[in-house]
Amino acid sequence: MMALVKLFNKPNKLKRFTSLTPDQFTLLVSRIRPLWVQAEHDRLSRENRQRAIGAGRPYKLASLEEMVATILLWYRTNTTHELIGWIVGIDGTNVGRLIKRLSPFLEPAADPTLITLLKEGKQARKKIRTWDEFVTAYPDLAEVIVDATEQRRKRPTKKRKQKRVYSGKKHAHTLKTQVVVSRTGRIVDVSKTYPGRVHDKKILDLENTITKLPRQAKKRMDKGYDGATRDHPQAHIVLPHKRRRNSPPLSRGQKRANTLRSKARILVENTIGRLKKYRVLDDKYRSSEQDYNQHFRNIAALCNYRLATV
Repeated sequence: MMALVKLFNKPNKLKRFTSLTPDQFTLLVSRIRPLWVQAEHDRLSRENRQRAIGAGRPYKLASLEEMVATILLWYRTNTTHELIGWIVGIDGTNVGRLIKRLSPFLEPAADPTLITLLKEGKQARKKIRTWDEFVTAYPDLAEVIVDATEQRRKRPTKKRKQKRVYSGKKHAHTLKTQVVVSRTGRIVDVSKTYPGRVHDKKILDLENTITKLPRQAKKRMDKGYDGATRDHPQAHIVLPHKRRRNSPPLSRGQKRANTLRSKARILVENTIGRLKKYRVLDDKYRSSEQDYNQHFRNIAALCNYRLATV
């Protein structure tokens, strides 16, 4: 992949194609390398392997740098595997195989705390006595913003599944994922992926998001989570004022409060916007539905990685 050498000579081009600077790219590859080496050792030395180590067809992309650049190129552009294969010099089918084999290592390399932060915080609450000490140890959990994002997907062939994944809000067949974002813009939690028909509040309940977060933490949400304060009266949940049916209009003070809360909550919209700069989360998703959540988590980890290595 001679183009990779040219991209390193033009950092702006490298960032456009992979979203990373040369230093960020090099550091990410160095973190992925031990994970990749261990996985390849386990694959080649498994008990049911019929060939000796060293036998078989080698990878056409010789370096790990080229492999990482390939999957980042797909995340960034969401172009077809055939076109990416033509660019990097391999078959389109091999591009899909490479992405599937390499994708499990991106999240632990880019941001290993994405999957462990809430668990660590929950355990730390039992040991740390005061809230001030907890905020000092885990500043990203002091105030969070919760929201869900939808992405169009291919229409299923079966009518029953079409109904299950149809989003009345988007008027399309979608996949929905919830994110929890700190005041610094860091993504601290990513939920499982649900069909577009599932309501935001339902995902909040299924994921037990409120119980995962500290009780004293300020949790900002939009009107889609109406009822969360009723279900969790002890939690510090901030929702916008909502006019009820057959009730008087909102007062001027309530409207001003909604404006201030919207300004505080806009950070999660900006974070979702950063996620969707990776076209694979913005355009219609065309790949395997089973791999979608892994790709979403990888891109969330990449966003955190870029934020931490600016």
